[in-house]
Amino acid sequence: MSHTNKPEPISSLFRRNIPNLLTLANMLLGLIVLYLSIGNAGHAVLSCILILIAAVVDAFDGTIARLLGAESDFGKQLDSFADLTTFGLAPFAVLLTLEPIRATPTLLPVLALHPLAGAFRLARFNLGNYTDYFVGLPITAAGSIQACFGLVLSRFNFLSRWVLGSATLLTIALSLLMVSKLKITKHKGGRRANHQ
Repeated sequence: MSHTNKPEPISSLFRRNIPNLLTLANMLLGLIVLYLSIGNAGHAVLSCILILIAAVVDAFDGTIARLLGAESDFGKQLDSFADLTTFGLAPFAVLLTLEPIRATPTLLPVLALHPLAGAFRLARFNLGNYTDYFVGLPITAAGSIQACFGLVLSRFNFLSRWVLGSATLLTIALSLLMVSKLKITKHKGGRRANHQ
């Protein structure tokens, strides 16, 4: 007598994918930021706020995944794509819309270190088995710091030299911290097999 696999109930399927839906919401916020940054439309404040909201969403998806028993390798990979978009590429795009950074194309290679270092860190994370600590600064934290920096720059007028110098130093420091082997203890309640 053959056994037929019963289709998974829709309610169960939805429940299991709630963390993934939150991860996609995180990525959607990052994509909105990239859209707002196209053409230097002057939405820096809103963009930075959206990045910070995404950081909150990113924190909750891990907790919910644990509570629902929905941790998975798929979720871990999806989380990395979302985090690179929202906390790697989006802060980079926002900074490029701010004066005097926008008027200084020579700063582009330095600012590009942020998403590059973030991608390196996420790839290392996905290949490792880190349960009690992070290795290197999480890209979520680095992107949130850049978003806060962008908020400060967009709300106050500073000397060009100060803006360019601080943007350079902050980006280099965050990039080095992301690729470093610095161990940072995790709070209990990680994402699907944890958090980036």
